[in-house]
Amino acid sequence: MEQTQTNRRRRKPQSKPKWPKVLIGGIVLLILTIWIVAGYAYINNKYEIDLALNGDSEVILEYGSTYEEPGATAVSYGTHINKKPQPCDVQIKGNVDVTKLGTYTIEYQAVCGEITKTAKRTVTLVDTVPPQITLVSDPDHFTFPNQAYEEEGFSATDNYDGDLTAQVTATEADGKVIYTVSDSSGNEVTIERQIRYDDPVAPELSLKGNASVTITEGNKWTDPGYTASDNVDGDLTNQVTVSGKVDYQKPGTYKLTYEIKDGYGNTTKAERTVTVKAKPEPQTSTPSQNTGSGNNTSSGSNTSGDSQTSGKVIYLTFDDGPGQHTARLLNILAKYNAKATFFVCGNGKLDLLDDIAAGGHTLALHSTTHNYSKIYASESAFYDDLYGIQSIVKKYTGITATITRFPGGSSNSISKNYCKGIMTKLTKSIQEKGFTYFDWNIDSNDAGGAKTSAEVAQNVINGIKKSSRKSLVVLQHDIKGYSVDAVEEILQWGLANGCTFKALSADSPTCHHGVNN
Repeated sequence: MEQTQTNRRRRKPQSKPKWPKVLIGGIVLLILTIWIVAGYAYINNKYEIDLALNGDSEVILEYGSTYEEPGATAVSYGTHINKKPQPCDVQIKGNVDVTKLGTYTIEYQAVCGEITKTAKRTVTLVDTVPPQITLVSDPDHFTFPNQAYEEEGFSATDNYDGDLTAQVTATEADGKVIYTVSDSSGNEVTIERQIRYDDPVAPELSLKGNASVTITEGNKWTDPGYTASDNVDGDLTNQVTVSGKVDYQKPGTYKLTYEIKDGYGNTTKAERTVTVKAKPEPQTSTPSQNTGSGNNTSSGSNTSGDSQTSGKVIYLTFDDGPGQHTARLLNILAKYNAKATFFVCGNGKLDLLDDIAAGGHTLALHSTTHNYSKIYASESAFYDDLYGIQSIVKKYTGITATITRFPGGSSNSISKNYCKGIMTKLTKSIQEKGFTYFDWNIDSNDAGGAKTSAEVAQNVINGIKKSSRKSLVVLQHDIKGYSVDAVEEILQWGLANGCTFKALSADSPTCHHGVNN
């Protein structure tokens, strides 16, 4: 019993289990940890936005294209909480004007709460297309060789700048025309036109002297010559071919054909008829009166009985016109069926040239300018003046005149003031060039002391009476009214005294002065 009690005293009491406390502590610790972590995450959580452009951030767009906005996408997310991306709206600012070149900026903005994210895209509108040049081409158009091209026409347009025709530069070189133009963007275009050269114009062939010539049997024939020129080839005189010949010892009619061909095959021909007339039979008697046969003679007989003047041929010549009195003079000459010679100037009433020729008178050459200082400055200056008046006469009448009179006559001394010895040279060379010159042997003095028609008429009539020559060349001026007024009296007296009034020709008796320079 006692032992039992002793055992009981020695037995230790049982302790309570500890795991509930541990469990509770762990839970508390876990909650505390979660709370701390969650608090930390909440406190340190940040929201981010990812903004991405659709397409490239830099776009090059050609002018004429359309711009389609590709847009952008954006999402937001937290760094610790709400990590799952959520879509965000994107606002777009800016636009592209496709009608105007330049660089445009498009801005994209995404907002999530208090957070904003932006991005930019640049769109550059460019023009890389060059302008276009269009040439106008006329199938019948051509350019004379060695001459500048005459523009047929062109136009230039650009897809951005529009009409650029005025800005085109055209340069001619090596048989081509090069056209170049640039637009405002620096795009340049160059095209070429091949020039078509052609020459459909035949050369000009002019005969010196008359196209119809009469010579007397036995008088040697010398061709007065010719000139030939071409608008492209220039002087072709040395290339003229002459076919046919004249037998001056055998009466007959001979034809000479002159031909010239230019480098493009254009041909021009001219003809000259030379009549060789038989020598006249010697006269056994001298007629006592003029019966007035032929175009230039009067009708009726010489009633004056003046054998000194009967049968004389009078060549009335008029210098320095045509003038205001020339038309009246032509009427007077026509009234008496008399012919005359007009040594004309380039400053006269040129519309009367055709009337002179139509009246059967001789159109002869005097001067283009009648300016001594210019005419007698040199041989070349003289011929420039002579060919000038020849060209004027041909232009108005179609006649190539070759009869001429030196201004002041071949005996003039005024030419010494400008070129010593020139008249000696000219009187020789002028005939070599195919011209026939005439001076005068009766001076009406209408350019000197005679101031009335009566004085002029008396000077001429007295000159005819006193001269022993059968052919007389009278000097008058149709620019002087009183000299023209004297013509009718001269004609009436001359016709009444058996004179014949003719116009000069290359075959008329020579009338030359002595040369003083």
